[in-house]
Amino acid sequence: MPGARDALCHQALQLLAELCARGALEHDSCQDFIYHLRDRARPRLRDPDISVSLLTLVVTACGLALFGVSLFVSWKLCWVPWRERGLLSGSKDNNREPLNYTDTETNEQENSEGFLDPPTPCPDSSMKISHTSPDIPLSTQAGGPENCAHGVRVQRQVTEPTSSARHNSIRRQLNLSNPDFNIQQLQKQEQLTGIGRIKPELYKQRSLDTDDGTRGNSKACGKLNFILKYDCDLEQLIVKIHKAVNLPAKDFSGTSDPYVKIYLLPDRKTKHQTKVHRKTLNPVFDEVFLFPVPYNDLAARKLHFSVYDFDRFSRHDLIGQVVVDHFLDLADFPRECILWKDIEYVTNDNVDLGELMFSLCYLPTAGRLTITIIKARNLKAMDITGASDPYVKVSLMCDGRRLKKRKTSTKRNTLNPVYNEAIVFDVPPENIDQIHLSIAVMDYDRVGHNEIIGVCQVGNEAERLGRDHWSEMLSYPRKPIAHWHSLVEQGLEKCTQATRAYIQDFREFSKNISAMLGRCQTYTSEYKSAVTNLVLRVERAQREIDYLEYLREADVCVESEDKTLTEKLIQEAEEEKKIRNLLNSSCDNMLMGIKSLKIVKKTTDTHGSWMKDAASNSQKVYFLIGSRNKTVWEFANIRAFMEDSTKPAPRKLILTHSWQGTGQVIHKGFLFFHNQGTLNEIIKYNLQKRTVEDRMLLPGGAGRGLVYQHSPSTYIDLAVDEHGLWAIHSGPGIYGHLVLTKIEPGTLGVEHSWDTPCRSQDAEASFLLCGVLYVVYSPGGHGPHRITCVYDPLGTIGEEDLPKLFFPRRPRSHSMIHYNPRDKQLYAWNDGNQIIYKLQTKRKQPLE
Repeated sequence: MPGARDALCHQALQLLAELCARGALEHDSCQDFIYHLRDRARPRLRDPDISVSLLTLVVTACGLALFGVSLFVSWKLCWVPWRERGLLSGSKDNNREPLNYTDTETNEQENSEGFLDPPTPCPDSSMKISHTSPDIPLSTQAGGPENCAHGVRVQRQVTEPTSSARHNSIRRQLNLSNPDFNIQQLQKQEQLTGIGRIKPELYKQRSLDTDDGTRGNSKACGKLNFILKYDCDLEQLIVKIHKAVNLPAKDFSGTSDPYVKIYLLPDRKTKHQTKVHRKTLNPVFDEVFLFPVPYNDLAARKLHFSVYDFDRFSRHDLIGQVVVDHFLDLADFPRECILWKDIEYVTNDNVDLGELMFSLCYLPTAGRLTITIIKARNLKAMDITGASDPYVKVSLMCDGRRLKKRKTSTKRNTLNPVYNEAIVFDVPPENIDQIHLSIAVMDYDRVGHNEIIGVCQVGNEAERLGRDHWSEMLSYPRKPIAHWHSLVEQGLEKCTQATRAYIQDFREFSKNISAMLGRCQTYTSEYKSAVTNLVLRVERAQREIDYLEYLREADVCVESEDKTLTEKLIQEAEEEKKIRNLLNSSCDNMLMGIKSLKIVKKTTDTHGSWMKDAASNSQKVYFLIGSRNKTVWEFANIRAFMEDSTKPAPRKLILTHSWQGTGQVIHKGFLFFHNQGTLNEIIKYNLQKRTVEDRMLLPGGAGRGLVYQHSPSTYIDLAVDEHGLWAIHSGPGIYGHLVLTKIEPGTLGVEHSWDTPCRSQDAEASFLLCGVLYVVYSPGGHGPHRITCVYDPLGTIGEEDLPKLFFPRRPRSHSMIHYNPRDKQLYAWNDGNQIIYKLQTKRKQPLE
């Protein structure tokens, strides 16, 4: 059996071991038998016991390692500051004695006074200088710009003990890693070391600051107190935010939950933020932040503080901001500088999203609008890396619709991109006032939608700088105008546009109501004029009826026939007398020929009009481009009109209504024109007040057909001569006879109308001189241009009395020809050329 066999083997081994132990058996294997039996007699551990023992050993080792680490951290956090305080207190107590103490004395001072005295800074000036050289004032030892250069040290003879590595580490920790900015300590330091120094703050005006350090500014959102210092050895700007006072209440409880964000612009990657202080308007932060920056770069940096009110369930409210620049101009910099700054009030659309610089240039002759995206700065970081991939998208907008869009290239991983890229849009001059540009700075994302960093807008509908930039571009054509524009959020831009649209609609509604109320008097005068014309027509019809009855009853009575003829002659004589009184004037000249022409200016527009005021001594020149427009350019004189670069710049007048055709005239400061979209409405517009003064409906079927065959957009032509204001329109039928109407310019009442023998076929323009109508014809519209029809309401001038009047040959027909009675010249527009014709006249034959 196996069990009995093992017991027998075990007994045999024991017997051999006893024999070997007694010495009865001498063999080399006796010692091996003895050791084997001892090992079998020892207790053996099982495998689970071995695993538990190893785990216990590992846990014990880890515990010892953690205990060692905790001891090291405790020594760094507690023991080092205690030793520093001991050193500082020892140096303060022994300030009057030489610093040749021993290590024993130092340790005693550390153990006895290290916990009693408050911590004080340990500047280099507190070290005792050797008596072999005079004391150096603190101002010469202060860390200025020259002291911040690395590798430059001032050599002097001192008897202080040799600084050890431990002392150097303590000084470094005092100056940088553990800055202990205490207001009381700084004041004591100023009292001890500031003798003989000039303090600029003592020379400031007392009226600007109050006793508690706050400035009397009603618009400020409180004040922020902070301390600045620069460590020259480690090249770091140290900022301690001490407190804020008199913050505005943002919550319903009458308090706020303020905190502060800090940037060192233009770098936005490094951002610091204080803790949130609940329900207070005077928070005390006492937090220190470090910004690594070389000393030479401080001149181009700005410290930006943003004070926010924390809201748990909504967007945080911006209370205000503080911007500090020109660090090198601060008093005592790079040492500790205690500053009080007003927290400037900013709205949400003034949140710093960055700025964009671009230039605008418009070429009116080519109809080309160029926007050059130059660069951007201080953009908002949109990526987790603290940077962005910005590009600029420009949209050409008209009435809320996007007509075209262009974009620049993408600049990778930067917040200050430089583009220098030009974007060109084709915009005709007559449409330049109807469009605006929307510029958006976008952040390119490879995955997902591109995000909008900020937007801005330029045009007549923009606000502030956007509108001024656009106006400056139009005032100086062909010249690039560059400006910086602040970016705002897209939602705020849409809200602003909606508000602006609502205001514009309300203004239009108000204007419409005012126009409707003002039309009452206009309609009254129109109705009165219509009734008067109706009475005249009734009288004329009655005369014709009487004449027909006379023909039918001619054989009744000769006496009755003589009486009717006499009455008709009397009426004709009265009407002729009325016409003579109406046209009675000192003007008795008639046209004899065209002396010369002068081309004043050339444009690309084939249709338009230009003129001076025909009834005043003003030298202003008015320029109206196109046959349908509402923009009038006013030049100071003819020289300013000829040379665009001559100052002053032209004044831009935007009318409330658009004109139709090229028959506009200016008389005594009022612009008279045919209202676009109406059949026969004449508007009297006050150029000084920029309002509609009066309006009328021209009778006699005016506006139903073109006045001149070769002027396809003019249905009513207005003219001014020595007698006043006239209107010329076509009669019934295709290419009918022209109808001449005299208008009283003050009340816009019709004084008289004449049916002329001049036809509108092959006609291109006409003008009046001393009450005589001269019509210019050109077969086919290409010349020759000559006056072949003349009509004088008084009958003193006929076609046989005039020689053949030719105009200098031009390639196309005239868009307008107007006579100026003060200059005795013709102002004409021919194929984009603005021309002045000098005239040759002679006296009329007197009336019999």
